[in-house]
Amino acid sequence: MKHILLTCFILLGIQVYSQKSIQLLDQETEHPIAFAHYLYQNQKGNTNANGEFSINFVKGEKLYLSHVNYGKNSFADNEIKSALQSGKIYMSKTYVSLLPTTIIARKRTAKESETMQISSSDKLSHDAGEFLSQSGLIGGIRKSGSYGFDPVMRGFKYDQLNIVMDNGMSATAACPNRMDPPISQVPLNMVDRVEITKGPHSLRYGNSFAGSIHFKSSTNGFADKASAFGRATGSYESNGEIFRTEALAGAKGKFYNFGVFGAYSEGSDYEDGNGDKVASGFNRRNIGLAANFKLSNSQNIQVSANSNYAEDVDFPALNMDLREDDTKMISVGHKITFKNSALASISTSANASFVDHEMDNLTKNLNPRKVNAITKAETKNYAFRSEAAFQFKESSLFAGIDYKSEEADGTRSREMLMGPMAGKTAYDNIWQDSKIEKLGFFGEYHFSLNETHFIASSRLEHNSAKSDLSSVINDPSDEMNFSFSIGASKNLSENIRMGIWFGKAERSGSLTERFINHIPVDVDPYERIGNPDLDPEINYQIDYNFNWNTKYFSLDINLFNSWLRDYISSEISSDVQPLMASAPGVKQFVNINKAVMRGFEIGFNQSITNLLYHRLNLAYTYGKNKEINQPLPEIPPLDIRYSLGANLCKQKFTPELMLRYAAKQGRIAENYGETETPDFTVLDFKASYLFFDHFQIIGGIRNLFDEAYYEHLSRSVKGSNQAIFAPGRSFYLTLSLNL
Repeated sequence: MKHILLTCFILLGIQVYSQKSIQLLDQETEHPIAFAHYLYQNQKGNTNANGEFSINFVKGEKLYLSHVNYGKNSFADNEIKSALQSGKIYMSKTYVSLLPTTIIARKRTAKESETMQISSSDKLSHDAGEFLSQSGLIGGIRKSGSYGFDPVMRGFKYDQLNIVMDNGMSATAACPNRMDPPISQVPLNMVDRVEITKGPHSLRYGNSFAGSIHFKSSTNGFADKASAFGRATGSYESNGEIFRTEALAGAKGKFYNFGVFGAYSEGSDYEDGNGDKVASGFNRRNIGLAANFKLSNSQNIQVSANSNYAEDVDFPALNMDLREDDTKMISVGHKITFKNSALASISTSANASFVDHEMDNLTKNLNPRKVNAITKAETKNYAFRSEAAFQFKESSLFAGIDYKSEEADGTRSREMLMGPMAGKTAYDNIWQDSKIEKLGFFGEYHFSLNETHFIASSRLEHNSAKSDLSSVINDPSDEMNFSFSIGASKNLSENIRMGIWFGKAERSGSLTERFINHIPVDVDPYERIGNPDLDPEINYQIDYNFNWNTKYFSLDINLFNSWLRDYISSEISSDVQPLMASAPGVKQFVNINKAVMRGFEIGFNQSITNLLYHRLNLAYTYGKNKEINQPLPEIPPLDIRYSLGANLCKQKFTPELMLRYAAKQGRIAENYGETETPDFTVLDFKASYLFFDHFQIIGGIRNLFDEAYYEHLSRSVKGSNQAIFAPGRSFYLTLSLNL
């Protein structure tokens, strides 16, 4: 009888254990995930409003959890037992990865194929554009050897790409030639991950005409006990004598988390593979503050301020060099969350940036020197954004409003040293006191039907442009742009997912395209003048992606086709004379009827053994101006990258070889003065060793065989047909301390 009672108590204990309730929580916010679907053998259902569900433990069976915003996840025996004991299980949001998206993150996620790492040495990068060019997906327009790389993705560039940080903060280039592109103002040492969305499919953070690059700072969590944290990293690179350092110090507690960060970088001229010197001196520093305060269990406020300063930067491809660039960026954000309500949260933010830029030709080696030119320019950028997130049983909705204002003004002075005007000084209003305002309403709806995930998004944006000079534009140019996207992603099996997306986006002309005044801002030396009467550029695009992920390998295939209407280009204005003698003429921005871009990206990652791994990435874009039957300008060639690495000494020592091949680019826009670019092959080596949890050393050799090469997107040295060659062989060493 005692044995029977004991057996009953044991069975009862097992039953109680197995039926224990589990709460499903968001990995970052720890908020309950309501209406998630669970499947465990023949047990299935949905989590309640508090994210809770109950199951009977079954040995050897997997638990499947799926949600429109979190994707589909499986959990094995040990994970289920741990969840039953703790009463909690966590999932991370993955709806971003359902889009045609690449995520560059500090740590790898389960989706290896969609993730790249940000290492300690990457956080030292003084230019986020150069950092992104490590990916075959993104190239960079180079006018300097070491600074101001402007990203090009799938042949799209400048305002065709939406570049933001932390839900809307950005800057506007004050230099007409974009010595200071918006991406150069991103403090990479505060970035936790970068979400690169390809195509006009993510419209929440602006008019993503051809794609968006969203920099997101580190998650500011809290701690039960007050504690301090910090980081310090430094590096030296032999070719160009480049020294970089960055540091972070902060504290966190139950209701606060704040950190002060800073970085300093400097370098001089480097040698290319031929042993020739390339002017590439620069000096860059920044300091900032980021803070997060918990007002209550449901509310928090975030504040950040950042100051970037650059001076004496060489731009051999331009008429001038950067003398000073002083940028201030400020952001304030508030978020409130709601429980037991369809309204999940409301996020509101306001930010501003101010760029004060000065450049001149006073240190240029000009013979003969005909003019001394100095340009002082400034831009102001103000933005506001408010978004409400709704969570329904089988769907979710993001909806909101945003506003952005960009202002630019500046003056170029030209002191004449030769000719009939010698001794006189002329002044040019380069930006014509211009301003663009954008007021947008956006929505993004996520839902599932029969295990197929859908995302539909739209944006209605009012665009108003004006100049304070009545001779340029009498009345504000008002345009209403409508963009939308619809896409579906389906798991064909546990390992294979396929998605297809269609989007249409409209983009009004930028400050440069509407208002620039006699400045050579493109590949050729022609001066450009703006056109306030430009029609909005329209992009109809379809994207297809295929993902195959297993425990040991992943394969990503992305195909795209873009039909462009009223594409913004430029043509010669024979009735307008240039202001500078070095310009062969003047071109004005115009619309062309039709253009196309199409291409692909392929990524393959594999664990060869428990120690060895390798990666292969390919990217290619084809662009054509169908109006004149000629290739579009500044389209990078086929780019192939292969890496072979190992995780040794219990993953503390990681050596890696990286091979890159760029094909010849023979498809060139002759009307833009482009020339063919030869192919090249470059081999790099790097290795890192983690001495203990807090200290890491990274070293390597770039351009191991001292190859003399240049990128197709590199501009030519001013006054010649010679492109800016990339650095030759260079040794580097990085030390990183994390506390």
